[in-house]
Amino acid sequence: MFVGQSVLATPLAVDNSSSGLEKRFSILSGQWDSESEGSGRYTLYNNLWGQSYDTSGKQSTQATSYSGTTLAWKTTYSWAGSSSQVKSYADVTLNTGLGKQLSAISSIPSTWKWSYTSASSSLIADVSYDLWLSNSASGTGSSSTSTYEIMIWLSSRGGAGPAGSQIGTATVGGRSWKLYKGTVSTWTVYSFVATSEITSYSGDLKAFFTYLSSSQGLSTSQYLVAAQAGTEPFVGSATLTTSAYTISVN
Repeated sequence: MFVGQSVLATPLAVDNSSSGLEKRFSILSGQWDSESEGSGRYTLYNNLWGQSYDTSGKQSTQATSYSGTTLAWKTTYSWAGSSSQVKSYADVTLNTGLGKQLSAISSIPSTWKWSYTSASSSLIADVSYDLWLSNSASGTGSSSTSTYEIMIWLSSRGGAGPAGSQIGTATVGGRSWKLYKGTVSTWTVYSFVATSEITSYSGDLKAFFTYLSSSQGLSTSQYLVAAQAGTEPFVGSATLTTSAYTISVN
């Protein structure tokens, strides 16, 4: 869930000569640090929106490569505090192809390959897409203009669970998902939670909207205004490494 601010803090430059990372990428360690990637196609956010629930916690996020439309990045964190409170959502946000009605979108192809290179036994976290709808093309995610939030959880470690309660199961894209429905602030949240962890995903995210339209009455006149992918840690420490991520809205 993206609950960040629009403030773009200046990221900390780093000498990557010893790590093999290209010097053009910066370490994002501040609460609202962000960096434009791929000539503006994506924005990478550190996004410590729940930092106040563990002021001693820490997190850093960094892009590691970009080629074509494919971004690689990693985030390392350590969080304590309440095990039911999300502390952050390090994420990649798409900046192109948005503001379209669902009826005008033919496909939303995406590939996401990721892994935990280290994770504590106490880790409670999810790895998820976060897609936002609005009644207006000018709407934004996680705001008063939001009408629906669609989350797609590829991973749920340590008993992490989404907003609301389970209302059924769904088969989308040839995979089985637990479907949850809830309310956050003023918008409705639908969450598809994979029944087993998916570390290499490739599919058409439009299929999730098609499912909700047919089974839950979601109107195709809604506008897709934000598309994000990242991780929500509750407690624990880990490094989550994305080796390849790409998404487009057609």
